[in-house]
Amino acid sequence: MFGKKKKEKKEENKEEVKEENLENKDKKEETKEPKEKSEKEKQEEIKEKLSKGYLKCHFIFEVVGKPADYIEQIMEMLLKELEKEPNVLIISKSFNKSTNYQDTQELFTTFAETELLIENFKRLIQIIFDYMPTSIEILEPDEIKMKIQDYNLLVNELANNLHSRDIAAKKILFEKDVLFRKLQEIKGKTSSTVSEEKK
Repeated sequence: MFGKKKKEKKEENKEEVKEENLENKDKKEETKEPKEKSEKEKQEEIKEKLSKGYLKCHFIFEVVGKPADYIEQIMEMLLKELEKEPNVLIISKSFNKSTNYQDTQELFTTFAETELLIENFKRLIQIIFDYMPTSIEILEPDEIKMKIQDYNLLVNELANNLHSRDIAAKKILFEKDVLFRKLQEIKGKTSSTVSEEKK
C-alpha cells in the first residue's frame, strides 16, 4: 500500500512537470517575434496598398556632422523612427557608411535610400517635413487625383508649417543679435577699463 501511494505521487509529479513544460512552451511561442513575410506576401501587400491609393516613393536621406559613428547612429535612429510611422510601409532600405564631407577632415556624411509606400499625398508632405529627405521621387501611381478641398487643406498645412519654421528661424536670429550686442557691450566695457588702468 505504501509503495502504491509513492507510485501515484510520482505519476502526479510527472503530470505537473509536463503541464509546466507545456505552459512554458506556450509562453515562449507567444513571445516570439512575428515571422518574416515571404517575398510573395510582401508583393501582395504592396499591390493591395497601391490599389488603395498609396504612393510608392523613393527617398534619399543625408546626415552631415561629426564624429562619423555618431552620424551613423543618427541615420539608424531616423530609419527606425520612419518604420514606426503610421500609414507608411518601408519596402526596402540601404544604408551607406560615413565618408568625409566634401573633402574635409572635420565633417562626415552618410546616406540612406528607402523605397516606401505612403498612404496619400498629405501624409507624404508630413513625412517630408518631419524627416527632411534630400531627394524624393514618386514612383507610382502615374497620376494622382485629388479634390480641390484636399488641395486646399494640403497647401494650408504646407503654408502653416513653413510659417512656423520661419518664425523659429527669425527668433533664433533675433536671440543671436541680442547676444552679440551684449557681448560687444561687455567687450567695450572691458577694453575701456583696461585703458583706464594703463593711465
